[in-house]
Amino acid sequence: MPTSAPGNSERGFTLVEVLVVLVIVAIAASMVSLSIGRGDNRLRGDAERLADAFTVAQSEARSDGRPIRWLASGQGWSFERQGRPPGPTAQEDIPVPPDRLEHDDVLRPQSWSAGSVQLRLDPDRPLIFNTEWVAAPMTLTLSAGETRVTLQRDAAGRYDIQ
Repeated sequence: MPTSAPGNSERGFTLVEVLVVLVIVAIAASMVSLSIGRGDNRLRGDAERLADAFTVAQSEARSDGRPIRWLASGQGWSFERQGRPPGPTAQEDIPVPPDRLEHDDVLRPQSWSAGSVQLRLDPDRPLIFNTEWVAAPMTLTLSAGETRVTLQRDAAGRYDIQ
């Protein structure tokens, strides 16, 4: 049985066809928006992981009593702790190699997810986390290509990522 009046042809799109096209356009738009700014997101993610690692390093240094030094290059970063653990030992005169903290999920050596990264630390001196509760303010600028992210620590030890 015909559904239209005689002489009228059925032209246009059904509601299902329109909805299918809208879903396809929405998926394509979301894929484009996720790919835009991808380098910035990776570098920002690196800065967030680094801020977390700095907080953990400061806490570890306070609880263990031994300073932890941050080492970084364009390929990644790591932490190392010098000296013996507190407590009596039988071989106090034997040099102890630095602990690279490979067993710690946060402080283990890591690669930059943004690829090759250039670093600028202000003030330009080794970054060492020790038992002090007051930390010197510092600014770390991470650059990957045209993207820059700044990680700042204030005197109270709080981190801000810009």
